[in-house]
Amino acid sequence: MSDRAGMVVAGLHSGSGKTLVTMALLQGLEKRGYAVRPFKCGPDFIDPRFHEWISGRTSVNLDPFFLAPEKIRVLYDRMTEGLSGGVAEGVMGFYDGLARKTSTYDVARTLDLPVLLVVFSKGMAETVASVVRGVQDHRPDARILGVIAAQTGSPRHGEILAAALEEEGLPPLVGTLARQEAFRLPERHLGLVDVRELEQSGQLARLSGQMERASSGWDWEKISSFFDKVRSNELSGPCDILVPGTQQRQNIAGRSFLRLGVAWDAAFRFYYPENWSELEKKGIEIVPFSPLEDAGLPEDLDGIYLGGGYPERFPEKLSENISFLESVRRFHADGRFVYAECGGMLYLTEGPLERPELRWAGLFPYRFRMTGRLRRLGYASAVPVLEEGWFSDPSPIRGHFFHYSELVPESSTVPLSPAFLVDGRPEGFRSGQAMGSYLHLYFPSSPPFLDEFVRRMQGGHFRLRRMSLS
Repeated sequence: MSDRAGMVVAGLHSGSGKTLVTMALLQGLEKRGYAVRPFKCGPDFIDPRFHEWISGRTSVNLDPFFLAPEKIRVLYDRMTEGLSGGVAEGVMGFYDGLARKTSTYDVARTLDLPVLLVVFSKGMAETVASVVRGVQDHRPDARILGVIAAQTGSPRHGEILAAALEEEGLPPLVGTLARQEAFRLPERHLGLVDVRELEQSGQLARLSGQMERASSGWDWEKISSFFDKVRSNELSGPCDILVPGTQQRQNIAGRSFLRLGVAWDAAFRFYYPENWSELEKKGIEIVPFSPLEDAGLPEDLDGIYLGGGYPERFPEKLSENISFLESVRRFHADGRFVYAECGGMLYLTEGPLERPELRWAGLFPYRFRMTGRLRRLGYASAVPVLEEGWFSDPSPIRGHFFHYSELVPESSTVPLSPAFLVDGRPEGFRSGQAMGSYLHLYFPSSPPFLDEFVRRMQGGHFRLRRMSLS
């Protein structure tokens, strides 16, 4: 057994209440003097933003598909160094992904962390014991420390559940979250509604107060026994939320800094923090910009990175920001590097199919439409398409798909070179020095891709210098 501090929050299925319980843990531990790092198991961009809102610390993805077990341990230890430990919210049900070794159970076992099991208990009484028994016996090495019952109907309901677990000698009930409207987080097609929307409406502030009251009766003595007490004046770990442009540049001898613009606003929010960290290790300065609000791209950029998000929610505002769209088109025409993922790729199309009067960047001669159903979901291993002047290393890079939109080519579209091959099929596009796809890539999974990313930026940097000198 390791001496690693922290715990994993697992559920039986999606929508079981894991995010709320994780937020309540982060808030409650902080108020009791523990400085805790949030984590998210699996490839998720939305839940981590809720973790960050409640904790004030960057939430980091732990994904066995992207990283080998030893690298997951190194990442966890690095991000909890100097802190009290970590709280890692699971993905889907506890054992979902077991066949590929990508489940919440696999993350908990890799880190040798205890598990707090969230049970959606609406309409359930003594049956809770059989459920918990089944979860525990399915993998006896799962360290289930206790149970949080979500959606309880009354204090008496909680007492019945606690007695059922105790009678069977099972992990104890350490808390409940009552069934009330305040604990329902609104959802959109990609998951929970963006945290900034709920913050602006005041819903998150109200939720925070209600969660604090609801969790006041939890067994905090048992919960906190899995964390290290750290005095605030002894904190040495990174605490601030990682957003573009907030990290100090690392001074790398003999290398002039390249500047990478990163779209960061209500429309573009889906990024792996580790992508930025890896780019900064390469000597790249991250510079945030907003396609919604800014008049144009920041000056002296060597590349731009448009991540995923909700651009479909802002069709008019994005198209009306003409000066910014023109700056993106000029950037592309100057031969500088443009990289886009999912929603960022949609921004580089002509725009929404249902709104032909609106025009977006138009780097890719397609329009898109939202289909109302999930078009593609799951992990992927992508092989960059080898082509003169582009990739020369066929090493794959790992990522995931999660999108509800589809692309429709313009009538006169000339086929573009694909950016990647996934299972032998083309994925994404390249146009000039721009590349985009539906893939959300995890950069640390492929050092050769990172090197190529830097070379793309360097190429634009030197082309721009030549143009300025001529």
